[in-house]
Amino acid sequence: MMPLTRPAAAPLPAGVTDPEDIRGAVDHALRRFWDGRETVLLLDDFDHRATALVAELRTCGAHVAAVVTRAGPGPGAPEVEEGWHCTDAGMELTRPQFESWLRRPGADVRRWLDSLDPHRRWLALGTTRTGVARFCGRPVHGWRRPSWADVEDKTTIDRLWARIGVASPPYTVLSVADALRDPGAAGRLGGPAGVVVAADSSQGHVGDALGVRWVPRTRRFEDAVRELGAASRRVRVARFADGVPCSVLAMALPGSLAVFSPIEIVTLGDPVAGRLLFSGSSTHWRPGGAAERGIREAARRAGAELVRTAGYRGLFSVDGLLTEEGFTATELNSRHASGLGLRAGVPDFPLYLFNRAVQEGVPGLEGIRGVALERFVRDAVAAVPSYALSVPVAGPGHRDGPARLTDGSSRVDYHVADGAAVPTAIAPPMADHRAGPACALLAARLGDPALRSFPLGSTP
Repeated sequence: MMPLTRPAAAPLPAGVTDPEDIRGAVDHALRRFWDGRETVLLLDDFDHRATALVAELRTCGAHVAAVVTRAGPGPGAPEVEEGWHCTDAGMELTRPQFESWLRRPGADVRRWLDSLDPHRRWLALGTTRTGVARFCGRPVHGWRRPSWADVEDKTTIDRLWARIGVASPPYTVLSVADALRDPGAAGRLGGPAGVVVAADSSQGHVGDALGVRWVPRTRRFEDAVRELGAASRRVRVARFADGVPCSVLAMALPGSLAVFSPIEIVTLGDPVAGRLLFSGSSTHWRPGGAAERGIREAARRAGAELVRTAGYRGLFSVDGLLTEEGFTATELNSRHASGLGLRAGVPDFPLYLFNRAVQEGVPGLEGIRGVALERFVRDAVAAVPSYALSVPVAGPGHRDGPARLTDGSSRVDYHVADGAAVPTAIAPPMADHRAGPACALLAARLGDPALRSFPLGSTP
């Protein structure tokens, strides 16, 4: 396939300090870099979640020539001319296993790629966790450096919080064997709602709530350790902090940091069984001025430390809980995490490619100042707050389509499809605009009344 022609580019802007100029500067730099390039995608899942990335590439002038995935196309996958799927080669891989396979791909996929791109001119583009610099002889754009990935290990992150003076829950780190020999650790650390046990990253990253277990009663501690021990060597046992689960995204730019507004990470829990259900995020949340400043300051300190110790560039997030005592941090995601909410306000902003461009030092972005990017993103998200929520349907009798839940003065509008309900409107909002309590009401309507929002016992 002949490469697309690349027209000459106009001179790049010398610097960007005004939020109004952010979009133009980013668009100019990305089009200058991508126009005429051909790319192969390396994706664990190839479904509707790849649509935005493919659209950004095509808008910037790139040609998505092929995709390598762990399975065939899923629902809503964008059309791509050529595809190679691990399942077609008899490999059933988990997401961490797929990322490991990318480091040692077989001769069959190499021959397939070389038949399409014999001169190896294509640029590869993976997920936010892809940790290989080259794939089958082709450079990987925006690959995740090992020192960046190491930061996400939940059994080591507390050292960073201690260095930068950010509060975190009391904890201990034990080998799986030692934790099983010392079940009393849960009792010694636990508060009124018990402990949270988290796995290390020794066998790959485990996201959302899959890598943690809430143990509200100490007799369940050994079961939790055994479950996590199947895919980890060590566990972190920390006191459960009852507060609003939240996150704040930020970006390390050349010479500055941009810290955006905190978001609610809607997590429901069963205080008897210790189940945790990650339901998505909401940018409607308004924690209050002092709380917001504290959360953003934690992210600013974490970003400065990431840059200092790991040379980090790009988006990252700090997760934690807003308790009665203030913000307490639980983890740091050194990658482009979900939930920023910018797409609702600025649907055509190429955030995925912008982040990778910052990571790779693409010319034309070095002049963007953190303060200008902060204002641009925070203003856009505040102008069009959004939900990205989903609650599973646990009981019978819920037809696909729009529906409404009313409970006293509370109303939740939602849409049911594919075994899940997606809230679209919550009225009247709570004073701080939290979505968690409404999602707990919806979970009860859908057949799971044991789930509660945090802080425990919250109601609209």
